[in-house]
Amino acid sequence: MVISGTVSVAGTPEAARRLLVPEAWSMAYSRTHGTFPPLPPAERVETLTMTGKERGFYESGLAGHIAGTEEQVAHELETVLKETGAQEVLVTTSTYDRAALLDSWRRLARIAAR
Repeated sequence: MVISGTVSVAGTPEAARRLLVPEAWSMAYSRTHGTFPPLPPAERVETLTMTGKERGFYESGLAGHIAGTEEQVAHELETVLKETGAQEVLVTTSTYDRAALLDSWRRLARIAAR
C-alpha cells in the first residue's frame, strides 16, 4: 500500500511550517477567486489581510501535513506507517523557496536512509 501527503523538513518546526505557507495561500485564493495564482513568498503571505473565508481555507491548507525537524518528521512518518500498514510514502511538497524545498528533500532523504 502507498500513502501520499505533504512532508516538510527543516531545522526548526517553524521553518518547516513556513514552507507550507505559499501553497496554502494559493489554494485559499483559488477557492475564493476561482484561479490558482503562482506561489508567493511566505514573507508576502504573512503580511496579507485575509477575509474570514480566505483565512478559513488558508488555515485548512496548513493542516494535516507532516512538518518539523528531522527527528519530528521521522517519528511522525513512523507512526503513520504503523497506523496505515503502508510500505511506501509518496511525498508531494511545493513551495516558493526552491532552495528551502531542496533542503527539505535532502533532510527527508536522510530520514529515509536510516
